[in-house]
Amino acid sequence: MGEYLEQNYRDWIPSSLFSYLILGLLSSLFLDVFFPDLVLIWTAIHSINIIFISLLFFRRKILYFSWGVILFFVLAICGYTNRSAPFLRESSFLKKEFSHKINQTLDRAKIEGRAREISLGLVLGDAKGLDKEFKKNAREGGILHLFAASGLHLGILIGCIFTVLKRIPFLGYSIPRILPALFGLIYLACLGFPISLARAWIFSAWILLQSLFFRKSKPADMLLSSAGLVYLWDPVRSFGVSFLLSFGAVSGILLLLPCFQKCLPPTSEDKTILSRFIGFWRENLLVSLSAGIGTLPSLIYFFGTYSFGSLGLNLILVPTCGLLLPLLYFSLVLESIHLSLPAKPIWQVVLFLLEILERTTLYWGESDLNWVRYYRGNTKFFGLGIWFLFLIFLFLWKLLPSDKVENSKLDLSNSANRKSRRAALLKKIWLPGFCICCGFQFLLANSSIWIRLPDAFFGDRFIFYLQEKNRLVLAGKCKYSSKILYKSLGKDPERFCGNSTTLQIYIEHESCLAWVSECLKKNQNLSLQYGGKEKPKISGFENLISVPKAVEFYLPEPGQKLIRFEVGKDSLFALANRTKSGEGIILILPRFGIKEDPREWNRFRKQLGIAPGWKFIGSDELPGIPVL
Repeated sequence: MGEYLEQNYRDWIPSSLFSYLILGLLSSLFLDVFFPDLVLIWTAIHSINIIFISLLFFRRKILYFSWGVILFFVLAICGYTNRSAPFLRESSFLKKEFSHKINQTLDRAKIEGRAREISLGLVLGDAKGLDKEFKKNAREGGILHLFAASGLHLGILIGCIFTVLKRIPFLGYSIPRILPALFGLIYLACLGFPISLARAWIFSAWILLQSLFFRKSKPADMLLSSAGLVYLWDPVRSFGVSFLLSFGAVSGILLLLPCFQKCLPPTSEDKTILSRFIGFWRENLLVSLSAGIGTLPSLIYFFGTYSFGSLGLNLILVPTCGLLLPLLYFSLVLESIHLSLPAKPIWQVVLFLLEILERTTLYWGESDLNWVRYYRGNTKFFGLGIWFLFLIFLFLWKLLPSDKVENSKLDLSNSANRKSRRAALLKKIWLPGFCICCGFQFLLANSSIWIRLPDAFFGDRFIFYLQEKNRLVLAGKCKYSSKILYKSLGKDPERFCGNSTTLQIYIEHESCLAWVSECLKKNQNLSLQYGGKEKPKISGFENLISVPKAVEFYLPEPGQKLIRFEVGKDSLFALANRTKSGEGIILILPRFGIKEDPREWNRFRKQLGIAPGWKFIGSDELPGIPVL
């Protein structure tokens, strides 16, 4: 049984002593971040452990783990854990020069418009230059990693250089493996040493250089070694969001892909064109699925969102970028050395592939194929819990034997029929695995809506936002509150556009139309009510319904109301009638240039005939945006 487990999980278990050293260091780092009071105790335990193991036992792996714990403690005492990578300032100037050179080259090639923006994003690994619409669709489609400095870009660059150099006979065996790693380092420096690309370079260089000594490392060793080397190189920037996304993607590909292979039908052993074609897309599907599951926890925890439709879009665009990037790199090189004539036909192919990338991304977003789900509050941990159960299933599913059954040379028993039935069963074992994987995907996608979030209520001096039972209220003038609206409706329209029971949106000024337009796009059944003086004449909002200006609103707390009182305009007698019973808050809106003190109003509340359950507040006392 032990041999069978080791055979199935050998890729998950590190074997090198350096990996155990790094594992010890990372264990101390974990405690330092989450349980800092335990670091000293942890170090003391392993200091004693080193003495006992050295005297009594000879388990080198445990010994190296303990030395890793001591190493972190020494680095922390010396202040090394608070330093950044060397040459970062110099690399920032190099990045500007490199970006300027790429822009000049694209000018010479007359690449303009969105094709230019996408080209810069692919080469420089920076999505800042993309226009708002395309960037939004790329983010919701889960392909923004194509415009970030990642292992995909570096792997394609190093792979292309290695493929060319190994075909040159006089370079021998070593040079085609050393030069691509050096070119990758130069590319890394030109982009300013982004941490995710640094991890990818260490990983790629490790694979190339180990082939010089005819060695092969386990996936667990490569993952641990690359993570540890990144931390030792730049302790401050390591394990940020970009690193976790990159590390999660490659971990999913190396560790989870073999598990997912048993959840899909086996490939045909025939070498026909059709079987090769199916095998190619099957492998791409497995890679995209494994990388997506690896990045899911970081995306849910840090961004509160995940695109389940990204699997289909990545299945189309990642192979497209596999063709596009080498041609784009090559055409830029030709254009930079003033070989414009041979570069022209290559640029035509590049522009065609860029157009495919652009149109596919926009079509995918406009067709609502992104299947974006938002996780807020407790839904984050609920979704992460389902993801953890999914990992346990994949871990156990890997124990199942493969569909290949070895026939014994001599079979003296009457077990031929039993073996044939077992072989037939193993060939169909992928069916329950496929169904369970689809079930977990469905659970993950719908877990975001099973826990209802509390209704939001916040505001500032000029507006307040309120989610009632079936109405969303945006009262006031939005043109003076761009900051608070950008942080709420602008960044998270799914959270602040109401829930499934919302039927109406109420606004009072035309400057609020731009902020609720995203809500109306997501739910076309919403009716838009306007409580302002004059109905705005803006195209796209012809169905806007004029209603009287609202005074009373229902707060998220049961039985609580908000009454808006404009000093000098509204009647105190009407206010007293509204507040004879119940409880809630009265929002004071002062006259222009005259301050009103809510404490004075509360002091004379009884004289005004207002019930004890009511309290006057100023607009500066409204709650802020809820953080979930």
